[in-house]
Amino acid sequence: MTQRQKLMRDVQMYDFTLLEATEYLDGHPNDPNALAYFKTQQQRYQQAVDAYTARFGPLQSKAGDYDNTWTWVSDPWPWEGVDQ
Repeated sequence: MTQRQKLMRDVQMYDFTLLEATEYLDGHPNDPNALAYFKTQQQRYQQAVDAYTARFGPLQSKAGDYDNTWTWVSDPWPWEGVDQ
């Protein structure tokens, strides 16, 4: 597994845990343990996104930094299986 694939897997894993925690909290909004879990996973997700972005660029076009050129289409798409 390449570093790019590992970082993408981490982003996807924490995104999934946030989705699951959200669904649980929708039915149990007053569960302090679930809310604490959600907050922890939220931090881990952001760390994973930051790690991916620092090495391979933004995961979404709206998160890019475009000075004079639209570079979103220049790099491989985040979901492409590029070995890097």
